[in-house]
Amino acid sequence: MDKDTITIMDTASKIARRLETSLPTLTLLSGVDVGRMYLLESEANVIGRKKNANVSIPHDSVSREHAELFVPSSGSCLLRDLNSTNGTQVNGVDIGSNAVTLATGDRLRLSKTIQLRFSIQDDLERDMQADLYSAASRDALTGAYNKRFFLEWLEQEYAHATRHENNLALAVLDLDHFKKINDTHGHVVGDQVLQEIAKRIHGTLRADDILARFGGEEFVVLMRGTEIESATRVAERIQTLISADPVVSDGINIAVTLSIGVSAMPLFEPKNAKDLFDRADHWLYEAKRAGRNCVKAEPNSDK
Repeated sequence: MDKDTITIMDTASKIARRLETSLPTLTLLSGVDVGRMYLLESEANVIGRKKNANVSIPHDSVSREHAELFVPSSGSCLLRDLNSTNGTQVNGVDIGSNAVTLATGDRLRLSKTIQLRFSIQDDLERDMQADLYSAASRDALTGAYNKRFFLEWLEQEYAHATRHENNLALAVLDLDHFKKINDTHGHVVGDQVLQEIAKRIHGTLRADDILARFGGEEFVVLMRGTEIESATRVAERIQTLISADPVVSDGINIAVTLSIGVSAMPLFEPKNAKDLFDRADHWLYEAKRAGRNCVKAEPNSDK
């Protein structure tokens, strides 16, 4: 075969592979979780606020079962609204009770806050989108969520808890004497300690809890639907877990402890999301004053 024929066959092979791995997706274009991609692997995909929806978007402006997207084995993908509160738009047009055929690039609007893009993506495109989302929302060193993501998520969770009079707990965690670890063992080892601490903390949390690195050696844990007693137990479990076993780096045992402050609403009634954070940070300061390596939490006068 000549060179041109080989090139044509190679191109055809690449196109065939892309077609084989192409799958329909929805990508969030707005809101806290902007950039998150949902892979539509079922024939019937429910989009809604409920946890077990195929495309679960936990935002108050989205109905529990907002819309349904059909992905047949052959033919076009169809979208229909499920009598949602705010309706469903495609490219700015309300679809009402109609089933609408979707094409790559179409934009879905579930509310003023939540918009998504429909597209058919191959595995390379999906991997690229996942990498972009991770870079925007995750701390590169520890894999925990980053400060920007946490602050936006805190605002959303505060609004939800306030509107529905639900529990919301926040723990602020700070590694004790971390500068000494860096000065004694170097920043590379310090980074290893942060990675191990984040891994241990994450292993103690529920799937719904949010762990973020707030900055430096400070982490935060946001716990939806959690009262102060349960949140305090979680914090105490984390504090004990961290102090019980040293972090091992190149055969060297490095003792690490945490100070933790915990607050929760509605036991504490914050004026806004920042007020809730500042209150948990206040209890962190109290833990530091008490000698570190301990938990201080909002006192419950009802006990």
